[in-house]
Amino acid sequence: MIGCPTYVGMKYCLDDFLEGIKSIDFDNYTLLLVDNSDTDSYYNIIKEKKINVLRFNPEDKNKINRLIDSRNKIIEYAISKNCDFILMLDQDVIVPPNIINKLLSSKKDLISGVYLNYFYSSGKLKFLPVAWLDITEEEFEQIKSKQIKFPEYVKSAKDLSRHMTLEEYESNKTYKVKHPSAGCLLISKNIFEKIKYENLDLKSMGFKTEKQALDDLGFRKRANELGFDFYIDTSVKCKHLIDGKYIKDEKGNLHHPIRYNEDEKINPQ
Repeated sequence: MIGCPTYVGMKYCLDDFLEGIKSIDFDNYTLLLVDNSDTDSYYNIIKEKKINVLRFNPEDKNKINRLIDSRNKIIEYAISKNCDFILMLDQDVIVPPNIINKLLSSKKDLISGVYLNYFYSSGKLKFLPVAWLDITEEEFEQIKSKQIKFPEYVKSAKDLSRHMTLEEYESNKTYKVKHPSAGCLLISKNIFEKIKYENLDLKSMGFKTEKQALDDLGFRKRANELGFDFYIDTSVKCKHLIDGKYIKDEKGNLHHPIRYNEDEKINPQ
């Protein structure tokens, strides 16, 4: 099954998204979009294109919660259709034709393709892979030697991660990762029959912040608790249509529309 939450703010990339889906060289799949917009206008546009779309307008106006609930609607639908896998997408992620065959061939329960996004790194705006790997104990000790002050929740290398490098992105290899490119994630039935997406309280996890967790953080945490690891196949490169998505404020900073009311720069990690 291919599932994708959406809302009217993603109208700009709908046609590109659907063209990517049509190009997939795998016949045995069901497509479902879940529209959580405030009105029916975008839902009607999708319906006119003869696309399977579920209208979902929850009372909860929290943007992260609406996204999480939409992903869970996709999981419920996949279970009802007795699907073996879900390819969970974001609508601005345009997939290559081989994505399903390539990810299935890995025989992993959780594996994603990869795409790029804007991040602030060392004070500069950079285009980097949406992927994070574990820090090794040796790397952790090297960081400690620089007398960097860690947040209170950082006790060991397990509490940190690093961006996938552009060299790793270009390698066309498969990596075990801490955080995958969640907008193109293949999930097996072994996972989605056991856990759902959920909103985590970052403060309860030791983070000193008023910000909300990303929509997939709870899912990743529960999967890890069950003993499942995440992987990325960097040969499965997706396009990321982010032009037109981010909101620029009066100072020129870019903000993700889902979290704009929290006044957060575009690097969510």
